[in-house]
Amino acid sequence: MESKVNYTAVGLFVVLLGALLGGLGWWLATGGKQTATRPYLIYATDNVSGLKTDSNVLYRGVTVGKVASIEIDPKNPALIRIKVEIDSAVPVRNDTVAQLSPLGVTGLSAVNLIGGASSTPLPTPPGEPDPVIPYKPSVFTQIEGGINDAAITLARISQRVDALLSPANVQSISDTLRNLQTLSAALAANQNNINQMFANARQTSANLSQMSAQGSALMQQSQALVKRLDGVSAQLGGLMPQIGAAANSVAQAGDTTTAFTQAGVQAMTQLQTRTLPEVDALARNLQQLSSQLGALTENLKANPSQLLYGPALPPPGPGEKP
Repeated sequence: MESKVNYTAVGLFVVLLGALLGGLGWWLATGGKQTATRPYLIYATDNVSGLKTDSNVLYRGVTVGKVASIEIDPKNPALIRIKVEIDSAVPVRNDTVAQLSPLGVTGLSAVNLIGGASSTPLPTPPGEPDPVIPYKPSVFTQIEGGINDAAITLARISQRVDALLSPANVQSISDTLRNLQTLSAALAANQNNINQMFANARQTSANLSQMSAQGSALMQQSQALVKRLDGVSAQLGGLMPQIGAAANSVAQAGDTTTAFTQAGVQAMTQLQTRTLPEVDALARNLQQLSSQLGALTENLKANPSQLLYGPALPPPGPGEKP
């Protein structure tokens, strides 16, 4: 007997079974409930390895959406354009920030949203179809970047140390150390001469101080002489009116000749007893000063080293050692 199979019924059963299985899969994928979502854009600036389409979008650890697409931004290849679908009931505000969070040791990542304390909704930037959630590199990315920077810095330091410790520089340092050792030995060998040089310098300084004191004394004597000359000039100036008055007295009357003569005699006596001796003493002091300066000049011309080593010692007497 031929079996009578209704292929139409079989086909209808297969279609219904497929639709039932598809609905069951959709129900399992959506958690058994249908929610309204809203699209958002995220522009990542670092590596998004581990993030896949349909990866979870978390809001403080709670799943609130899925990753819809991941692609390179055609306007700026340095950015990764991530489109996410988030539950419309989730408060995405203008202070919300997106980060990538690794999911344990699986190598997968999820988008984690942080913030939302503000009451201002996230606006849609001009030229964008959907609101853009600002992106912030994750802590692991920052640590990885810091490690890379530290490795680059260490490599540069290593190169500079290698350049500093090149054979030529090492040889130069060795030569410098040998030169310092030679200089130290030379200073130690000539220590007596160096001490003598410092002693001579101290003696020279003492001689210069003595000469400075003598020069100061000579200047004081010169100032005193100048003051005395000023006094003599003042005295002569005071005598001139007396001499003029005596001359007028002689012209006026002959009987005043005696008084004029007496005044002249008195002026001459004062000139001989006071003025001329002071002028003579001044002349002798000037002559002595000139002799001392001449002798000092002759000694310096004959032996200029006296400025450094002082005057030469007298020759030793009989029985004395030089």
